[in-house]
Amino acid sequence: MDFGKRLVLMIAVTIILPMQAAHAYLDPASASLAMQALIGTVAAYLLTGKHYLRKMKSLILRKKDDSASQSDNTD
Repeated sequence: MDFGKRLVLMIAVTIILPMQAAHAYLDPASASLAMQALIGTVAAYLLTGKHYLRKMKSLILRKKDDSASQSDNTD
């Protein structure tokens, strides 16, 4: 089942099922834990992306340096 069909199914089930109030209490400690998890996840994604961007940049710069040094060696 592809993503589009799953999304349509989930929306249909959500609309069809009756909604009821949860009457739940979210204490400050739980909210703080959820906020820390969200911030940590975002930070991990950002740092991972930064790492891979640096890796790609170093590969590109190294290739340019290698080609420049090869042209210098032919003289």
